[in-house]
Amino acid sequence: MSCGTLRWDGADDDGNSEERRPPAAQLTRREAEVAQGIAAGLSNRGIGRQLGISERTVKVHVRSIFIKMDVSSRTEAAVRALREGHIAMPPAAPDEA
Repeated sequence: MSCGTLRWDGADDDGNSEERRPPAAQLTRREAEVAQGIAAGLSNRGIGRQLGISERTVKVHVRSIFIKMDVSSRTEAAVRALREGHIAMPPAAPDEA
């Protein structure tokens, strides 16, 4: 049995692999609100309008979320924020009949 260092990719020094993820990110209240907008499918402009902040400020928050969560897409950010409990599942859109 190995006592080697575990890397973020899930493999230890001996090459043994197991599913590991970086620790949960700590989002600010505003970042969580922006993440909620991302999960709802809103654009940066739409998130800004909803929160009463500029699109540029939304971009700053999105970048911070990506860095803290170690993700590279809006989809990854939304999924991870949901899994880690930072946001709630957005309501489903009404069916168009």
